[in-house]
Amino acid sequence: MKNSNQQPINLRSIYQLLLSFLLFFIVSCEKETSEYTGKVADLKANKTMDAGPYEFPGGLVFDISATPDGSIMVGLNEFSGERSIKLIKNGEISTMIGLDVATDVQGVESIGAGNAFFTTAGTDLAATGELYRASKGRVRMVADLAKFERDNDPDAFEGLQWKNQQCEEEFTDNGDLVFSAGPQNNPYKLTAFDGETAIVADAAGNTVLQATIEGDVDWKAILTPPLNPEGEWMQLFETTDGNEDITCYVQPVPTSVAIGDDGYVYVGELTGATPEGLPVGLSRVWKMPADGSNMVCSEIDGSSECNVLIGGLTSVIDLEIGPDGLLYVVQFDSNSWLSSVVSSIPWAGGSIIAINTETGQVENEVATGLVYPGAITFDKKGKLWVLENKLFIGESAIVRMLDY
Repeated sequence: MKNSNQQPINLRSIYQLLLSFLLFFIVSCEKETSEYTGKVADLKANKTMDAGPYEFPGGLVFDISATPDGSIMVGLNEFSGERSIKLIKNGEISTMIGLDVATDVQGVESIGAGNAFFTTAGTDLAATGELYRASKGRVRMVADLAKFERDNDPDAFEGLQWKNQQCEEEFTDNGDLVFSAGPQNNPYKLTAFDGETAIVADAAGNTVLQATIEGDVDWKAILTPPLNPEGEWMQLFETTDGNEDITCYVQPVPTSVAIGDDGYVYVGELTGATPEGLPVGLSRVWKMPADGSNMVCSEIDGSSECNVLIGGLTSVIDLEIGPDGLLYVVQFDSNSWLSSVVSSIPWAGGSIIAINTETGQVENEVATGLVYPGAITFDKKGKLWVLENKLFIGESAIVRMLDY
């Protein structure tokens, strides 16, 4: 039996996008890096070419979102601790609003020019992680997603109750506690029905949450583990709470959500670490009715309304409905997210594919060989923009229009 302090890299190693942006500075010392100093005032923008690339040195970017006036919102977390939403427009980078929040800005969703929903990162035992609305130069927390996780922890206590809280406990090699047994959350990407209701992918909670500006929160869906070749949930390790043996499973890790004009919500998953090898080909995109609630997305005894649209993917990090009605899916790296945090696993290139939302068939391979693509968005002219996390290869995060 494997004790919890001997477990391999698991879901909690991917806190805040697997903590990969921060772990980059710790575990990738064998990879070529460069100094990241300076303030966002030194941002570089190609003013003669609106398509970019636009560089964001000295900071982390998790998401981008197009606005109705043609701008591209960028959620920026500076290494200095300052956080803001930036705007790219007409070859310039400006500040839409500064953000006084406790943890990093993760998902960003435009709900109009100068207006946005955004999520903040979770911490141990779901101490933080909220939904905010920025509007007319003001910012307010509208839904306490962390409290919802602490009070409910749906993947442990609702639906199929597949995750035991003891499985969240994690220690360093020196025996120091990293994450505690108990509720864990990490609100990541989001989308919005309108200016009052948002849908959030909670990566550490393995849930899709629906929240309103009045503070109402409920779980829309719980995602369940991928299957092994025998058609059973894939086991990661075994542990104990001191009284009984506990089986811990590979975690699905929902990262991204999109709402289609067809009345369905689409959810992409990253997939946590597996007991052997890389988590390649295990990620799925789920399809569920937009008006549904309390659904269990499982290939074993799941809700009939929630089904796999496409499987066999690797490290899905973002979804977007294109102007052509196809679902655009971003895969972080073909060697999985582990290549961004483990120096011995080489970068192999990320990709964007376009999926038919009715058949689940790949209609178009939009781009390959991308450098850790983290997010995409379509501007008002239907042009596709991409965020590439080039800080992993010693450069800066960049945002650019994709020519395809």
